[in-house]
Amino acid sequence: MIITNSILEISCGGHSKLYETRGKDWNLFVGIDINISLCKQAKKQGLEVVCCDAFNLPFKPKSFQDVYIQCFTALLEKDAFSEAFQKSDYDEFCEFMGNEMDYAWQIIDPFYELLLESKQVSDHIICLPSCNLEMNKYLVNAVKNLPSVTVDVQRQNWGRGKACVMYLDIDCTTYV
Repeated sequence: MIITNSILEISCGGHSKLYETRGKDWNLFVGIDINISLCKQAKKQGLEVVCCDAFNLPFKPKSFQDVYIQCFTALLEKDAFSEAFQKSDYDEFCEFMGNEMDYAWQIIDPFYELLLESKQVSDHIICLPSCNLEMNKYLVNAVKNLPSVTVDVQRQNWGRGKACVMYLDIDCTTYV
């Protein structure tokens, strides 16, 4: 059963900017992180915190109205991702990754897995995949045609430079 006006923030870290700025907008605001010391810091902020793995959420199906994921790339195994990003021209990351299948699936598979895991607890996922504009474009293009993911991306929200302003607004309705 969905708790009305509730949100789960995945990977909230030691301080939730979303809770700080808009926390009172929800009746229930829960943050998760896998790092126990970050969870303890976030709890001091006043939000409910659960220490758990984002890829294995301990919540009942359809528990939340919304799920918010910020900087998915922070959840990745760092070696392959960092190596790919360092090898690319940052401004041409999408083109670079289009030719690098080994790197691509180390990023796309976990991202899709996280979307599917999040879909278990909510039908609406709000996601800011990365704090890098090129990475955001790449991730949006990579998942927008996958089964059960409908992506609404408004280009005017992408911003300029490498600002953290592009987002995925995902309605996880499966169409038959």
